[in-house]
Amino acid sequence: MREKDMEEKDMEEKTEQEKREELLAWASDRCCYYKTQGYHCSESTIRACSEALGLTLSEDVLRSACGFRGGGGGYHDRCGVVEAGCMLISYLYGRLSPYQEAWPYSYLIRVLHERFKEELGTIYCRDILPKELESGTDTPCMSTYAAGARVVVGVILDAPDLLLHIPEEEKEI
Repeated sequence: MREKDMEEKDMEEKTEQEKREELLAWASDRCCYYKTQGYHCSESTIRACSEALGLTLSEDVLRSACGFRGGGGGYHDRCGVVEAGCMLISYLYGRLSPYQEAWPYSYLIRVLHERFKEELGTIYCRDILPKELESGTDTPCMSTYAAGARVVVGVILDAPDLLLHIPEEEKEI
């Protein structure tokens, strides 16, 4: 490959990476915006991430995310940001028939959990909330909303490549 062609290819890759970063930042900012408007974690995430991905969700789907706030109705289990991410992955990759494979969405949800845990240290509201409250910010969980939205959109953007290169043993889980 000629040097000029390689430079042009590098520019295209940087451009794609820059576009990705802008989209992740937009989703993050939009998720925080929804929090300031009074939406909870799961509500903010599903709204912001679906908008970032160009998805138009029905009011029924948006309403379905409400119960996951605060780790499941305030139960403080799995973070509502993660739950909304699971909803979006299922919306995009879920099945409508028992004859369809479960591994695509199951694998992506496992990746979501791992990336969220890597970014925030845990997937549980009961572990996240005390740290957020200790931070002394006026708006608890804002950093979780911001980082979580980036993780959710990142997994969905990476999904085609992740599914193309899934290890065979992952399909059997």
